[in-house]
Amino acid sequence: MGGYLLRRFLLAIPALWALATVVFLLSRLLPGTYGSERILQSGTGYYSKGSETDRQAAYLSYVKRTGQDMPLFYLSAGPATHSPAETAVSYTKQTQEQLTKLSWRYGAQNAKAYIQSVAALKKQWQDSYHNAVPGNAVAVHLQTLQAADNTEPLVDAAEEIRAAAGHPRLRRAADNVLVRLQAMQPQGSLAFLLPAISWHGSQNQYHQWLVQLLHGNLGNSYKSSRPVLEVLVEAVGNTWWLLICSMVITFFLALELSVLMAQKKENRLRKVLLPLLFMLDSIPPFVLALLLLVLLANPNFIQLFPVFGMGYYMPQELGLWQELMQWAYFMALPLLSLVLFNLPYLTSQIHSAISAAMQSDFTRTARAKGLAESAVIRKHALRNSLLPIITIVSDFIPALVTGTLIVETVFAVPGVGRLLLDAVLSRDYPMLTGIVLIIAAFRIAAYLLADMAYAWADPRIRQRMT
Repeated sequence: MGGYLLRRFLLAIPALWALATVVFLLSRLLPGTYGSERILQSGTGYYSKGSETDRQAAYLSYVKRTGQDMPLFYLSAGPATHSPAETAVSYTKQTQEQLTKLSWRYGAQNAKAYIQSVAALKKQWQDSYHNAVPGNAVAVHLQTLQAADNTEPLVDAAEEIRAAAGHPRLRRAADNVLVRLQAMQPQGSLAFLLPAISWHGSQNQYHQWLVQLLHGNLGNSYKSSRPVLEVLVEAVGNTWWLLICSMVITFFLALELSVLMAQKKENRLRKVLLPLLFMLDSIPPFVLALLLLVLLANPNFIQLFPVFGMGYYMPQELGLWQELMQWAYFMALPLLSLVLFNLPYLTSQIHSAISAAMQSDFTRTARAKGLAESAVIRKHALRNSLLPIITIVSDFIPALVTGTLIVETVFAVPGVGRLLLDAVLSRDYPMLTGIVLIIAAFRIAAYLLADMAYAWADPRIRQRMT
């Protein structure tokens, strides 16, 4: 069986790599980044009081530091009118967007030459600003040159700058912009159908990420600049114990309730319990967590548990037993929420598996021998329904991870689920990719454990594995 599990594990590695690759590429293709949201915004954030030039310089420095100035993959493809290699991230986001639009209309080479001439004009204006140049008027026309995507407003803005220029070098720079604009002619209507493929070699974001991953490095968080693995290790501890405890409690509760409902003498219990489980399953998880929070952590009702957190704010040093009691006190409501989320589904599935086994010939034979109903269920029906139960549990374990996203958000538990939500909202793509890898690895481990449980439950499967 060891060889079989090893083969399954080796086959899981390519699947894990493919999943991580898809998540990496899709996350980078989403619009917006953490840097553009936090640095380039003029209304809020640390850089909000700085000038536009300072924000652009800080953004370019951030992009270069995080490796986002490199191409995304080994190759890129696009229309011939817009070569992907031309939109290097060394330009600001606004310049990249303008370069893209101008390239579609007038060709990549003409658009790039124009962008460079505008950059030279802006530099000359900044250098000669002290020489009686009407800076505000020039600044307005410069903004037009850096944003418009049609030659008519661009020509008008360049001519206004030339007329207002009080420095010969500034006039020459404006003349250069006008020359570049005159050279820009609209492309043919079908030029965008011609493909252009660019090869970037190993100097791309995906290659650098993959090399770091093979060395056990998941990169650094865009948000905190801390190593992703370090942040995940801190968060996994809380989520791990929450998952393990909720899984064990939910499974044994579902198993005992299913066994009780399968007995004929418990028909009354089954008639009451099944509708209750159906009603519980119909409540949305987020609403159920809030209800528990209002009912059991509210001074207006019953304040038995704390509202949120893990109790890390307590200043005194605690012993091991005190830490365990504090953890249980703060995690009681999140644990109860997870159990109530998953108990209806797991109970109904296990009850269906046991009920199907109760209709088999071996259970009728066991009853004919005079065995009690509970003995027939636990010693015969339950044993023969283990295979479907193992399948249900193997799918149930990864599903618990999604439940922690809601629980950890509502109760402010610093775990993987809350970390995943923060990574999505802040566009922290290295953190997002690392969390997906952890969840995928957890799912693969659950399937390997299910294979081992299959072999333990059925000797025929064990023989095929050897």
